[in-house]
Amino acid sequence: MVNKLWGRLNNNFSLKLIALGIAAVIWLLVTNSNDPTHSMLISNVAINIVNEDSIEDIGKVVEPEGSGTVTLRVTERSSVLRRLARNGSDFYVEANLENLTEMNTIPLTVTCSNSAVTWDEINIQPSSLKVNLEDKVEQAFAVTVTSSGSPGNGYAVGRTQVLDGKNILIAGPKSLISIINQVIAPVTVSGLSADSTFTSTLRVTDKNGAELTESQMSRLEFKDSTGNVLADRRVSVGIELWKVFSEVPIRVATTGTPEEGYFITQITTIPQTMTLIGTDEALAQMGGVLTVEGALNVDGASENVSAELDLAETLSQYDELKLPADADTAISVEVEIEKSGDKRLEVQMSDVILQNRPNDRKLVFTPADILPVVVHSNDEEKAPIGRIRSSDISVSLDLTECAEEGNYEIPAQVTLPDGYELSSDVTVAVTSLSNTEAAAQETYISAAGTAAQTENEQDNG
Repeated sequence: MVNKLWGRLNNNFSLKLIALGIAAVIWLLVTNSNDPTHSMLISNVAINIVNEDSIEDIGKVVEPEGSGTVTLRVTERSSVLRRLARNGSDFYVEANLENLTEMNTIPLTVTCSNSAVTWDEINIQPSSLKVNLEDKVEQAFAVTVTSSGSPGNGYAVGRTQVLDGKNILIAGPKSLISIINQVIAPVTVSGLSADSTFTSTLRVTDKNGAELTESQMSRLEFKDSTGNVLADRRVSVGIELWKVFSEVPIRVATTGTPEEGYFITQITTIPQTMTLIGTDEALAQMGGVLTVEGALNVDGASENVSAELDLAETLSQYDELKLPADADTAISVEVEIEKSGDKRLEVQMSDVILQNRPNDRKLVFTPADILPVVVHSNDEEKAPIGRIRSSDISVSLDLTECAEEGNYEIPAQVTLPDGYELSSDVTVAVTSLSNTEAAAQETYISAAGTAAQTENEQDNG
């Protein structure tokens, strides 16, 4: 019986073997047509350096050359490739420092979390990591707190503090430490209405203002000032809110004395008020007025003195007072100085008599509201300077020459009571516009006003 069965199996054995081979080929063709083999490129896969302890014992650290990433070419069936993440998270590329060669290169190995992909189906470029062995150094850096967003209405960020210490220690390769410019602790304060503490992840910028990459950051160690390691580069940041004080008056206190016979009549600042951020106690300390002391010298002056002043030094005297972050610290100051026996009168431009005004011209006057007139008393007994008022004088302008288009400086004719005279000439700047240009300006202003009104109506609607 056994012999018969064996005979049947051996009967036409070569034909049966050929049939088996054909079946196998057909199976492969059918399988490949339904699930063909392809190659897929995956870029920017990070390299993980392990066993760094092997060189840290000699005070050295590894600084990789290049980007610290590789490109993988994976050859597999389409069904397998479709299950792989395009960001390379399925792959682990390792550079083991124990395999460091004399040429300072480390062979790279790669594994895939998908068991269907084997090492021989992965091509890695480059196949090794070039590194430099550098001295490990440590340096202290001040931490700058930056805030984004706006606190609740009426509040602003006042004082910030890194609770782990103003300075932190950063250790790493000498070449990397040397390019660090700033260490930043960012926080978001949107809607904040009370003092708070936040956890912030430190960011580092280089001397070109660019933020260090994650690969570079992974080469650094972060510690507080006492040497405790900062886990995940995190620090605690305290935010203290201050109130916003609007329209705080500005006062400028001058030094020196004007020339004999002259005195200060008025000090004007632009702007006249400032918005400040601070505490109630700080505002009370300055008396509700921002006073700039000793910044403007008028010693020996016989005419007006103008200057640009910086408020930064004045504000630095107060620990709990500052300007908003986007505010300009500069102000313009003009000190008006008049001769003894002089008085500055202010005449409304609407009260100025306009003579020979051309009917076919639009005239623009500067100043547009108040014309200053400084008068002097020739006899204090008969004409006391303190007695004269703006209503006691009359001012007129002869606009004959404004008949032609252009810019003019027109002298004012001032009629004064007996015993008084002008201390200085009074002039008014006049721009004469043609009807066409004036109409175009009026049309533009009207259109702008209409657009603004329409926008307001839409906003209110």
